[in-house]
Amino acid sequence: ADKITLTAPAVDGSSEGATKSQTYQSMIRLAADTGLYQLFVAVGPDPEHWDTLKGSIRLEQRTQTDLAPLVLAEHVGAASADRPEFSRYGLEVRPLAHWGDHLFTASDDRLRFYTEAYRIPNGKKAVLQYALRSAERGELRMDLGGQVKIAPGQPVQALQGGLDLSTVPSGRYTLELTLAVQDMDPTAYPTQKISFFRWNPGEANEYARLTVDPRWVELLGEGENLRRTVSALYPIASQTERMSIESLTQKEAADSLRWRFTQQFWTKRHPGDALVQAGAYAERVAEVNKKFSSKAVPGYATDRGRIYLQYGPPTLAERRPYENDAYPYEMWQYNTLDVPNSPYQINKIFIFGNFDLAGGNYELIHSSAIGEIQNPRWRITLQKRSYITGDLDQTGANDGEKFGSRLYNNMFFQSGGNN
Repeated sequence: ADKITLTAPAVDGSSEGATKSQTYQSMIRLAADTGLYQLFVAVGPDPEHWDTLKGSIRLEQRTQTDLAPLVLAEHVGAASADRPEFSRYGLEVRPLAHWGDHLFTASDDRLRFYTEAYRIPNGKKAVLQYALRSAERGELRMDLGGQVKIAPGQPVQALQGGLDLSTVPSGRYTLELTLAVQDMDPTAYPTQKISFFRWNPGEANEYARLTVDPRWVELLGEGENLRRTVSALYPIASQTERMSIESLTQKEAADSLRWRFTQQFWTKRHPGDALVQAGAYAERVAEVNKKFSSKAVPGYATDRGRIYLQYGPPTLAERRPYENDAYPYEMWQYNTLDVPNSPYQINKIFIFGNFDLAGGNYELIHSSAIGEIQNPRWRITLQKRSYITGDLDQTGANDGEKFGSRLYNNMFFQSGGNN
């Protein structure tokens, strides 16, 4: 397998520099035949502190008119001789760095995208059409879109476009592209799409216009208790609602906005019995606080508490507070994950480790679920006091005989396993 090592520039050692988010970009082009390829990335100062990510891509032989996968870009402009690695057919395309789904906030009101059209038949006119689809309402917003006319005669066409998101409401959207070609059956038009979240902070003004039902004030309380109640909604909130929650849980946020947000949060989900459902959830939060609170962190804010509130209690759980040659850990298994703010999934595992024995706060170190942290080296993480390896390809999955640990032979994994 090909291996590439990138060395990042030194980070300012001050507290401000150490906590500031750092973004690194690199573009490497490799010649490859058709087939299935796997990508494994490890980032960190040394092997003991690596964070890992893996994925796969299938390359297929294409002969028909087609569109390249969409790239959301930080910048699209004329190609620069200073940065040839980001050049594509006369354009410089710098991908938009992201973790998980793309998120556009107040500072990112402009969406830019790049794609390529291949093998448009000679002499045929073509146009690239694009629009946004609201995931919540399912409607295709042609008013939030446009089109790009394509000049004929090129085997590969570099295409770019953009949208102003300043008036787009908060929510989950899909950018959908269609390559319309003259005389082609419309059902055969090539398409591409990519999803993203939009958080419009200006909507906070809408909360100020809502009338608060006094019953909500009585249920929610005020001050610190109210702030914690809003914070506890995070596990079941959508991505855009989580942005609002992060803003409303700042100490300077007004209680009036918190009351209005929470009232709308529950009324939107349960128009007929919002107060009843809010009270039932408060009971679940109290249960989670009792089960998972540590000395410094309330239960709902811990990893176990967040998973429990978001997905419900696990189908099966194995708890190992005392394990030979490993930190205390827990394994949770869910037959299904069926919640509004996550894709439907089957048979998913969550692994938690307690690395601060005095605090009792178990961290999520690996999950097979979409949208959760994935670390194929989780066994090594739990045994890092004794399992020392600098091999990136080593995950510890097949070393059960070395330690004889329940990490390798339990109700979820028999003799290792690769999850």
